[in-house]
Amino acid sequence: MERLEVQNASKTFGTAKVLDSVDLQLAPGEIHALIGQNGSGKSTLIKLLSGFHPADPGARFLVNGTPLGLPVRVQALKTLGLSFVHQDLGLVDSASVLDNVRIGQFKVRRLSRRIRRSAERDAVIATFGRLGVSIDPDAPVARLSAGQRAVVAIARALQTHTPGQGCIVFDEATQALPRRILQEFWAILHDLANDGTSVLLVSHRLEEVVGHAGKVTVLRDGKVAGAGLPVTGITETELTRLMLGRDVTLRPRTARAAAPGHDVLVATGLSSPRLNGLDLRLRSGEVTGITGPADSGYEDVPYLLAAARPGARGVVEVGGQAHDLASSEPAAMIRAGVALVPQDRAKDGLALGLTALENVTIPRVPGRASWYRLSSRWQREEFSRVAAEFGITPRLPDLPASAFSGGNQQRLMLGKWLAGKPAVLVAHEPTQAVDVGARADLLHALRALADSGAAVLIASAEADELATICDRVIIVGLGRQRAELTGELTAEEILARSYAGETSEEVV
Repeated sequence: MERLEVQNASKTFGTAKVLDSVDLQLAPGEIHALIGQNGSGKSTLIKLLSGFHPADPGARFLVNGTPLGLPVRVQALKTLGLSFVHQDLGLVDSASVLDNVRIGQFKVRRLSRRIRRSAERDAVIATFGRLGVSIDPDAPVARLSAGQRAVVAIARALQTHTPGQGCIVFDEATQALPRRILQEFWAILHDLANDGTSVLLVSHRLEEVVGHAGKVTVLRDGKVAGAGLPVTGITETELTRLMLGRDVTLRPRTARAAAPGHDVLVATGLSSPRLNGLDLRLRSGEVTGITGPADSGYEDVPYLLAAARPGARGVVEVGGQAHDLASSEPAAMIRAGVALVPQDRAKDGLALGLTALENVTIPRVPGRASWYRLSSRWQREEFSRVAAEFGITPRLPDLPASAFSGGNQQRLMLGKWLAGKPAVLVAHEPTQAVDVGARADLLHALRALADSGAAVLIASAEADELATICDRVIIVGLGRQRAELTGELTAEEILARSYAGETSEEVV
């Protein structure tokens, strides 16, 4: 008997059918990967399973042969043993780590009906111990790093799960995990599978699929392009071809023949709690990468340059005008021509309640609106141009941004700023949670922006991408610049220089 079975799952938004008659089967103790291009329907299928969206008529979901009533109810998921780690993690920022992990699982004293906080703390600490991390249960989730937030969401799924039973669904749950925690994560997943738990893994990282899954199902344009394929012997190239229906090749770049242009941005003394006095120059026509071990401080650089970190120190000079970060605001940097593409698109990059059209055009509204009205004609023209250039689907300008897949939200966010042709674009993990085809398109767009004369900075832990697109890469360690790599770049050298001689323990 299958542990989880999906039959004839379809979903229609307006006139767009984003999921079309999808079937999926998971056996007990199986790690089953679900992959596909952004907009292929992966996250929509997960949202149908979790009850976030109702499925179109005709769908059936079964757990251990028992039908899951439609629409799906949260209590039914718990009863049948389905737990989820969603792409946006679903955490409550205003609550503590403990409350986020144990929500819905609190145990109370029989007589007083009060929560036993000490026992709850012990349960949370024990779960973090399984993951090999230490996070203060009383810390507010809003103050955690991206890696810590991912660990909290994973810990919550483990808390609500009975070992050896049910199914855990991970929707892009590994994208924010540091390297050391990733090793613990995979060890736990394999332990769960060995005990009989089923795992459905949604991932854009094909190396994860090939390295850890037993079977893989591929979606393309809302339909199944490959059902329950054994992973043994399959290559990432073959999976890419199934996902896209075509071949995509990203070749490592070689040193540019043309010299970089003039200084567009000069930063001195960039400082934050993790960064200590970094100096930086960004030049026209050049893509600069910055990386290092997790929490080394490189992650703060895009936000410092955009004056988006309270309490930051340093001076950023753009276009001949100096901005003291102790008093500057993001609006001033935007006016100076600095555009920021943040890592957390849901929290910092998009207004998910607004339409796709409003999100794409909002940076240019102040310059186009008169005191008495705002014409929407230019907005619709700009959205159409951005949607065509970045392959945004569905091309429905009045659809809320929240209804788009994660990858298409990423395209919306990048297109929003590139449409304004900024003098400087600074980005933190600009291709996170996007498929290989979208990744190639986004990297090409960043390269094209630099070739047009802008200065581009990419902060990323993805050494392969940095080697593909960057003209030079700055390595940060312990809050300071450790090295600068130029010429012909390779992922191996970037990783080696990032982690060579690191004396502090990597944390999440």
